[in-house]
Amino acid sequence: MRSLFLHSAALLLGMTALSAASATQTAPPAKPKAAAQGQIPDLSGDWGSPVGAGAAGFVVSDPNEKKTGTAQDDTPYQPWALAKLNAERPENGPHATFENTTDPRLKYCDPIGVPRIYLVPTQFRFVQTPDIVYILYQYGPTWRPIAMNRGHRKDPDPTWWGESIGRYEGDTFVVDTIGFNDKTWLDHVGRPHSEEMHLVERFRRINHDTLQMDLTFDDPKAYTKAWTGKKTFSLQHSGFDDAYSCSMSEYEHFRQSVVDPVTAPKK
Repeated sequence: MRSLFLHSAALLLGMTALSAASATQTAPPAKPKAAAQGQIPDLSGDWGSPVGAGAAGFVVSDPNEKKTGTAQDDTPYQPWALAKLNAERPENGPHATFENTTDPRLKYCDPIGVPRIYLVPTQFRFVQTPDIVYILYQYGPTWRPIAMNRGHRKDPDPTWWGESIGRYEGDTFVVDTIGFNDKTWLDHVGRPHSEEMHLVERFRRINHDTLQMDLTFDDPKAYTKAWTGKKTFSLQHSGFDDAYSCSMSEYEHFRQSVVDPVTAPKK
């Protein structure tokens, strides 16, 4: 009898373990728990665009910016901003060209700035400390300090990256930036902005492998009203030990060896 009891108990335990394993295999991946009040959401990992998810801009309805600067583009431009956009010579969008580019990143090796840096197919990472959250970018390589627990200075000097302060709102990390110069593009198609731009980035980990960034652009000098954008990133295998820098000599080599043979008039 004792032997039969032990056998039955072992069988029951085995069936229970098998059932638990089956449930583990079929259950959908759980969403990360929202950070409780006073807790810090976990943004750890190396983030980048999903494979094959190239995009030239942040407009949700037109991610590859095929309608930029046309009547179908519902971005609320001021007249001068639309005229400037349509006069640019970018390498993406409806005005794409490799000849005589006006892209400040390629023409002068100027810093790419935010939020355009998120459109480059490289990785970035958060380093979260109580007083400063650092965003490290593989492209550049460069980094941004996001000051926590304080407001903006009264009159920050204009720079390519602006002055950023941050806060946590539940499971979301909010980055609030002012103090830009007007020398960068917002995206790969050449949308301009002025020194009055106020940019808000909201980062939220919607599941373990997915990070969503919601953007709000508020620049009354360049746009008639505030407008929004969005981009989603996936958790990546780390390639952060490789750096990508702007190099005029490399770009010139690329132009001579790749661009010129294609664009030069045939004899």
